[in-house]
Amino acid sequence: MELQLDAPPALLPSVRDWSELPLDALTLVFKGLDAVDLLMGAGLVCHSWLEAAKAPELWRKVDTGRGPRDKESTQVMCAMAKVAVDRSDGKMEVFVGSNFVTDEILNYIGARSPSLKGLALLSCYHVTSQGFTDLVSKCPLLEDIELSGCIGVSGDAMVATGRACLRLKRLVLDKTWRRRWDRGEVAGISMMHELRHLSLSRSDITNEELMAVVYACPCLEQLSVADCYNIVADNALRAKCATVKTLGLPASQDHHYDWDEFYAYGFGTASYHGDIGYGWMSNDRYASNGPYDYEFGTASYDHDIDYGWMPDD
Repeated sequence: MELQLDAPPALLPSVRDWSELPLDALTLVFKGLDAVDLLMGAGLVCHSWLEAAKAPELWRKVDTGRGPRDKESTQVMCAMAKVAVDRSDGKMEVFVGSNFVTDEILNYIGARSPSLKGLALLSCYHVTSQGFTDLVSKCPLLEDIELSGCIGVSGDAMVATGRACLRLKRLVLDKTWRRRWDRGEVAGISMMHELRHLSLSRSDITNEELMAVVYACPCLEQLSVADCYNIVADNALRAKCATVKTLGLPASQDHHYDWDEFYAYGFGTASYHGDIGYGWMSNDRYASNGPYDYEFGTASYDHDIDYGWMPDD
């Protein structure tokens, strides 16, 4: 008689429950995501992932990417920025915002982020000098500021920055063609005695003004005014900048601009987005038509979803 051997039990497919991952492991993974991905993606998967996404250490640097252009999506981004600030629990050190940012958002950040060290605002047309001044006055630890296309921020705000942010080491100002150089900015920058890096783009600052800035900022190591076409790279200026390790001056003085004529033709109203290197920011994120060139208004976006962090109104 042949023995009947029992068939081996069928192996069940292994199913991993990702919601049971330890919070510290999830937090480590989530560090590779930005604010938008955490709020609109990982934090919505399940309760355990939501708890991990609330860890304050994930919100030390808040980068909101390129902003939307329609009103409804702008309101969503503003709500997200406030939630990100709240989750940082007062420990946010870097904030990167774009065109949705308003004085209200800056006031919200300033009131809750005493540890802020880095600030970058890109094409924040709604930000005013008063809003920016209120922020810097509450964040004296700021060391790195970048302003690009923030046409409402004038020289008075730079003076306030020089007075409040005594640790400031890096300043990048890209005026764009929309707003002319404010002479008050020379006074403000000249008060930033600890500056190591100064980059000015598309301004009509003169040689005399630039030399005054260099004299007032003896710690300067990097200076770039390559796009400032009123600057003449003569021997006197080069001698004044002799202690600057990395110096970027206009390559040629063949194209001096008559700024009154330039603005009379209406070029000052043109929209401009330059290729700017943001140091501690991701370069490809701000490239035109880059991978983060998203708009909630054009994407497949369900406004009826309950995101938990969204205000009811």
